[in-house]
Amino acid sequence: MFFFNLSPAEFLFLLTGISSVTVVLYLLDRSRRKHVVSSLRFWQQSDLPAQRKHRRKIQQPWSLILQLLGIALLLLALAQLRLGSRDRNSRDHVLLVDASSAMTARNAAGRPLLDEVRTSARRYIRALPSADRVMIVRADGMATSMTSFESSRPALETALAGLSASPSALNLGLSLEFAERVLRLHAKRPGEIVLAGANRISPEGIQDLPALPSNLRLLPVDAELENVGFRKLGVRRAPADPELWEAYVTVRNYGTRARTLPFQAAFGGAPVATRRLDLPPGVDVSAQFEFRTKVSGWIEVRVDGKDALPDDDRATLELPVEERLPVTVYSNEPELLKPVLAANRRLEITYKKPAEYKADEKGIVVLDRFRPPTAPTTDAIWIQPPAAASPVPVKSEAQNAALRWRNDQPLAAGLRARDAKLESTSVFTAAAGDIPLAEVDGGPVILARPGEKKTAVFGFHPMRSVLRYELATPIVFANVLRWMQPGLFRRIEIQAGSVGAVTVPLESDVDPASIRVLADNGLQLPFTIRDRQLRFFSPAPGTVRLTVGDRELVSSLNLPEVGEIRWQPPKTLRTGYRGVGGPESSARDIWQWLAIAGVLVLLAEFLLFGRKAPQPGILRTMPWNRNDEPRRKAS
Repeated sequence: MFFFNLSPAEFLFLLTGISSVTVVLYLLDRSRRKHVVSSLRFWQQSDLPAQRKHRRKIQQPWSLILQLLGIALLLLALAQLRLGSRDRNSRDHVLLVDASSAMTARNAAGRPLLDEVRTSARRYIRALPSADRVMIVRADGMATSMTSFESSRPALETALAGLSASPSALNLGLSLEFAERVLRLHAKRPGEIVLAGANRISPEGIQDLPALPSNLRLLPVDAELENVGFRKLGVRRAPADPELWEAYVTVRNYGTRARTLPFQAAFGGAPVATRRLDLPPGVDVSAQFEFRTKVSGWIEVRVDGKDALPDDDRATLELPVEERLPVTVYSNEPELLKPVLAANRRLEITYKKPAEYKADEKGIVVLDRFRPPTAPTTDAIWIQPPAAASPVPVKSEAQNAALRWRNDQPLAAGLRARDAKLESTSVFTAAAGDIPLAEVDGGPVILARPGEKKTAVFGFHPMRSVLRYELATPIVFANVLRWMQPGLFRRIEIQAGSVGAVTVPLESDVDPASIRVLADNGLQLPFTIRDRQLRFFSPAPGTVRLTVGDRELVSSLNLPEVGEIRWQPPKTLRTGYRGVGGPESSARDIWQWLAIAGVLVLLAEFLLFGRKAPQPGILRTMPWNRNDEPRRKAS
């Protein structure tokens, strides 16, 4: 016999305190005697307080005994008294329930595999001794506890009923590490780690698989998936033709037999590509196609798999409209700048005369050798401005000066022209924070000034100098435009992939500080770089934007991640339900009966003694049970 909720000291403290109060109330004399008189004429209201005196003995000991007994029974129910010896054999178990994307598949009978996993988990829980506690853990790409260590079987079955499959694959290594850590840190007496699932795991899960724990038990579910599905869909604009899109798809056969399936691609509902794909078992097959469009819309690809997992038979992507940057050129000789600026298809160029100048133009303004009445309100490129109107102070004028590029600055990247002499150029006075791109002996002649409104100043006209025939001229303009509008020259790739671990190959070694991996809610996702491979994890469907230098990759992670590998566990592991749990606990919980008995005892005390004149007692001295009549005294 032992207490489950309270310690013996706590029980004795509560019982002693409440019993003492009850006894004191019985010893306190507040009773009034009943006098029968012929008339109230000679009586008046007494202003004297009621006199209290302590009794030397208890008038009704049986009433006190019944009240104390009822209170003791209610306290025993509160302490959850159990009959028998304290169970030392109860254990704590961790039940890993496979909730990966493979669980959405259906077996030959048309029943979802997740239902079979729930059935296996319920059977295991019901086979355990009633005192054993179980923690249910949702196992997919992550490990998430759905309950604490719980002995209530209805609560555990309710948690299993609310389980649903996720779009990620099972990461077995992560789930086993989580279960071992929970048992080590929180279990009173560690029991088993139980995995109920189909054992289809991701490559990351098998690579990071630790040594299998000795207390691991498997409840396998047969999942021979004859499934074909998309792993990736990617599109990008052709470099030479902005209306041409290049697309590629990757399809995998997860089954055990070769298949040949029709493949279809449509943009805005109109077919753009059809072919038949030969898919050997366990192999990724890639296909490429092109289509042309000027407008935004949805590209959709399909395979007619008719398999157990239809969620990956279709992939879609939204293609955006190509943004164009407005550039206004104020020049009396626009033909000089047209060859330089027309090379970029993302520029929407407007040429105007200086007399048409407006300060509030949108985009970027190019001022060719003239003095505007007011400074522009946007980013501006000044070409050979008059010394009195230059946004950067002119220090001097140089003649026949040798030009040197500042290749140590990112803005001068790719500039390699040598032995170039400028017939005439303005030399600027650089301030703190200014970025020199080119210089002569006297100082910088091409200068970029950062700020809220970015400014670039040329001390000479490139198309009226020896640089007119140099490749450095379009490159320096491109560098300045990229610096003013970083997204202008950014290569955008759009792809549809599966949730979970995502790997992106990098073209070269890059500074990790310049990489941004942003989820669709604006939060930055953690990532790792190894062997020019960038990896990050996305547990839920959504859009992730990856920015690396001048490359932007938009990943629409809406495909399920199907476990590629069918894990074959060692034959030495325990499987099934043989030997589950231990001996059933000998202790019995009787708090319900104690509570009922306590209420009945108090009710009997009330029926036996409560209908007479009010008697002392802790339950009948409350304000709502007092029956103090006004006292009167004889005049």
